[in-house]
Amino acid sequence: MKYDAEIKRTFEKVALGVLRILGYEVVEIKPIPQEMQIGRLVADFLAIVKLKDGTEFILHIEFQTKNDPDMPKRMLGYFYVIISKHNLPVKQIVIYLGKEELSMSNRIEMRADGTSIVYEYEIIDLKKVDSEKFLESNIPDVYLLGILGKAQNISEIIKKIITRLRESFEKREISKHDMLEYINRLGVFAELRDIREDLKKEVQKAVIDIDITKTWLYQEGKQKGLEEGIQKGIQKGRKEGIQKGRKEGIREGIRKGIKQGIIEGMKKGLKEAILSVIKVKFGKTPSSIRKVIMHTDDIDKLRLMKKEILRSKTLKEFEIKIRSTNHDR
Repeated sequence: MKYDAEIKRTFEKVALGVLRILGYEVVEIKPIPQEMQIGRLVADFLAIVKLKDGTEFILHIEFQTKNDPDMPKRMLGYFYVIISKHNLPVKQIVIYLGKEELSMSNRIEMRADGTSIVYEYEIIDLKKVDSEKFLESNIPDVYLLGILGKAQNISEIIKKIITRLRESFEKREISKHDMLEYINRLGVFAELRDIREDLKKEVQKAVIDIDITKTWLYQEGKQKGLEEGIQKGIQKGRKEGIQKGRKEGIREGIRKGIKQGIIEGMKKGLKEAILSVIKVKFGKTPSSIRKVIMHTDDIDKLRLMKKEILRSKTLKEFEIKIRSTNHDR
């Protein structure tokens, strides 16, 4: 799943920092480069860890977004292969990211005719870890995880994360590419907690000089507009065909409707996208500018507006450009 991939990517970059936050006195961590495989299973994270007291062990971590009743069996399978390949103790952790209550077992105990096994590993429910702990870090990949932790006011946590990201960007500690990656990653994490709307509000308030067209905010608006436009066109075409009273008329009407719907969808999608960029980049959308955009039905002009809002440094500069463009054509 995309959630697991994003968490894995985040954790691999900052495993040391996250483990310290979770209470492990780690001084060194060396990821094992070759992925562990057991049939179709691939270990999410595997590394040799050295603690402050000199202890060394193999750390194996799996990330789960859903409760899996077979998790103990899976972890036992990993354990067997790991100890077969490495002459070190093995510590296994399942980090649970799901929004549902944790119900997975972390233990296997069996006895039969003189044969017995007792196997156990650790489970960390991330939503029970205080979000503020993650925010104590100076590493963006770590404090992004604050959105998945325990928070009395999730909007405040999101606000702090966005503020930290903006400040890092303004200080040139992170690049535009990094900023885009972090915002999109936050969007993925927010879905895990059903707080996408909360995140959207805070991102839109932040003045961030990045290419907004590459974020989920822009893509959501564009896709929504396209889908609504196509549906509207189909309905209009069907109505026109029925009015003609012939099957061919219905078919032709639908064909024309789909074509018109795609065009209308593109227009609506461009308008939604332009308005999203304005709100994210400048924090507000003046009614005068909104009126010009909503009354523009020329796709070429809308595409030009999209380019101009990305180039413009102020709302006034953008307004002058789009008004002159409408007069020129």
